[in-house]
Amino acid sequence: MTPAVEVTNPDKLLWPALEITKRRYVDYLDAVSGRMLPWLRDRPLSLVRAPDGVTGERYYQKDTPKYAPSWIKTVTIPAVRRDVAYTVCNDAATLAWLGNQAALEFHPAPVRRDKIERPDVLTVDIDPPDDAFDAAVEVALLVLEVTEDLGMRTLVKTTGGKGLHIVAPIRRHVSADGLRFAAGRLTEIVQDRRPDLVTAEFRKKDRGGKVMLDPSRNSTGATVVAPYSPRARDDATVSFPVTPEELTATDPAAFTIATVPGLLDRKGPIAWSEVERESPQRIPRALLP
Repeated sequence: MTPAVEVTNPDKLLWPALEITKRRYVDYLDAVSGRMLPWLRDRPLSLVRAPDGVTGERYYQKDTPKYAPSWIKTVTIPAVRRDVAYTVCNDAATLAWLGNQAALEFHPAPVRRDKIERPDVLTVDIDPPDDAFDAAVEVALLVLEVTEDLGMRTLVKTTGGKGLHIVAPIRRHVSADGLRFAAGRLTEIVQDRRPDLVTAEFRKKDRGGKVMLDPSRNSTGATVVAPYSPRARDDATVSFPVTPEELTATDPAAFTIATVPGLLDRKGPIAWSEVERESPQRIPRALLP
């Protein structure tokens, strides 16, 4: 039986500028858990923790702490130096426990623990130059045009920062190498349509002011911030689902811990929930070796 989670030091300020306490943060996670958990379920989870809030030290955590309660589920994945026991978040209690640990960002892998070698989601990470969200939107619409031409069903969300993610749930019919190839091929197709706007260059100095598409997000060891996850930023922004029709009017700063619980019945969250319940699609042959 999973016990109730006690919030320790509930008045600790995690986002001081907005007076968001740990208690308020755990309440936020509870409010979004119904929408968020399906995208975390059975996935190895990496976390950004900030025990003293966003103004203090923060670090990236993969290993589940040894002091974690016995009811916290994990999955162990071999790594280069040692095996890593990732936390698996399948229920609201685990989500609350992680919130109490000041885990401020949730980054699931594109695989589930029963078939680590078979990914089930493809992500296009759209990274624009600083303060160029309009360019990210332009590229997102281009990616959506390409995926529609390929017959793919895709979803859109803000990253909680300056970029966007296009996400396609897929059948587990390719390896991690196959997923990386498909993501790279999709990037090439988009870049070929607008070479003046899109680049795959990782280093900012080599991008020439263009918007980067990052196919490296698509591997067993890679992660992408989860929908509804906050970001460890002063403004408490959240990665939030939107529809393609909403993109041109979207302000990513509008989606925060304070606002998102009241936005869960918008078209974006509904679309994500509907797709999560559908049978996943195969990656189109045009993207495979």
